[in-house]
Amino acid sequence: MRPAKRGKKRKMDALIGGDNSTAHDSCPSTAKAPCLLSQAGTASGDSQIGAVHKFVTLVRDLEPRDGDGEKTSCPEGEGPPPEVHSLLCDLDDVWSQQYPPPLSSLPSKPIKTGNKSYDAILPDLPALGYRPLNLIAKGRSGTLLLAQDIRESTCRRDSECKPVAIKLQSGRKRKQPANLRKDITEEMLIHQRLQHSSVVSLLTTISYQGRLGLVLEFCDSGNLEQLLRAHSACFIPESVARRYLSHLHAALEYVHLSGVAHRDLCPANILVSADNTLKLADFGHAAYYRTGDPLSEDYCCGTPGYQAPELVMKTPYDPRGGDLWGLGSVLYVMVVGRLPHGRIKDEQEARSLRPLQFPEPHVLVLSREVQELLRGMLAYVPSARYTLNRLKNSSWMEKREEKVQLGNYYLVRNPQKVCDGDRERQLKAEYGI
Repeated sequence: MRPAKRGKKRKMDALIGGDNSTAHDSCPSTAKAPCLLSQAGTASGDSQIGAVHKFVTLVRDLEPRDGDGEKTSCPEGEGPPPEVHSLLCDLDDVWSQQYPPPLSSLPSKPIKTGNKSYDAILPDLPALGYRPLNLIAKGRSGTLLLAQDIRESTCRRDSECKPVAIKLQSGRKRKQPANLRKDITEEMLIHQRLQHSSVVSLLTTISYQGRLGLVLEFCDSGNLEQLLRAHSACFIPESVARRYLSHLHAALEYVHLSGVAHRDLCPANILVSADNTLKLADFGHAAYYRTGDPLSEDYCCGTPGYQAPELVMKTPYDPRGGDLWGLGSVLYVMVVGRLPHGRIKDEQEARSLRPLQFPEPHVLVLSREVQELLRGMLAYVPSARYTLNRLKNSSWMEKREEKVQLGNYYLVRNPQKVCDGDRERQLKAEYGI
C-alpha cells in the first residue's frame, strides 16, 4: 500500500534540505582541499555530527609523516599525496566541498592603506612573523589587515589554512578629554582579559616602530552587516535571529561580568565564524565599568543609529545600559531590516524620539513576543530598559524552534551538490518535489 504522502514528505525534509552532515567512506572524489578537515559542516552553515546528510571532500595532511607516524621534513613545495575521503548521502546523491588554496600560494600584492605610516611598515611585517595578504577594512580606530602567520613556532597546517587579522593603530587621536583618551594599549589590556567562545580572540601583539598591533582571530564569513546585506530584504527569520541573539547575549553577559562595557555594539562589530557563531569584536571603545562606579561622561563612543539617547544627549549614563540599547538596535535590524529610529544625529532628535514603530502586518509579520522584547530593550528611560537577565528569560528567547532554517547563511563555503542519486530522483518524481 502506498505510504501516507504527508508523513513521508516530512521525513524527506532533512534529507533533501542539505542539512545534517556526517562522514562516510565509500566513493571516489574530485573535490580539492588544502587542509585537514576535522568536522563536516552542513549546508545551512551549522556543524552537526551523527546525522544524515553527507558530502564529498578531499583531505591533505600538510605535515608529512614517516611510516611510524612521526613528522618528517620534505623539499619545499612537496608533500605527501593527498588522502581522499568520500562522503555520500542516504539518497545516493554526491556533494563536494570547495576550500581556498593554501595561503603560501597566494601572490604577494602591494597593499595601499592610504596611511603613509602603515604603507612604510608593511614591508617589515614578515620580519615580525606575519605576511600581509590583503586589506580588510579601515576605520576610526585603525586599519585591519589579513595576514599569514609565518612564525617558526606555528605549525604548517595552521600557517597555511588559518589566516589572522592584524589591527594597526590609527595615527590620529580621537577628539576627547586627555583623561578619557584611549589608545590601542588600553584596548589590548581590556581585550586580553576576555576569553569566550562568542568573543573574537586576541592571539598576540606585535610592536613596530614604537606602535602596537593586535593579532586577532580571523572570521572568514564576514560580519553581521554583510550577512544581512546578502539578503534582498536585509532581515532574517525570527528563529535565526533568536539563535544569533543568544550568542550575543552570552558574549555581552560575560563581558559585563568581567567589569567591561563594550560601548560600540553594531552589526559591523559582530563577526560570523565558520561554524555560524556570532562573535563580539572591536573593543576600541570599551571601558572598565562595575556596579557602583560613577556614571560615565565619555560621549565619544558608539556608532550613529546604535547609540542610546542618553549618550547622544550627553547626560551621564551607565555604559551597560547603553550596551543593552545597542543590542536591542541590532535585534531590530536583524528582524526588520532597518534601524529602529534611523540615525539619531543630535540632542534634539534624541529628545523627540517617538514610541518604537513596527512594520504593518501586511508588510512584515512579527510575533507579539519579539515586539514586546524590543520595546523593553529600546526603552527610552534607562531605568526602565530590560536587563540581560530579563532578556534571557523573556518569552521570545525561551521559544524552541525545531524547524530547520536554510538560506540564512550566505557567506559560508557551503557544500555543493555534484549529482542527484537514483533514489532521490525517484522520490522527487513520486511526490512532485
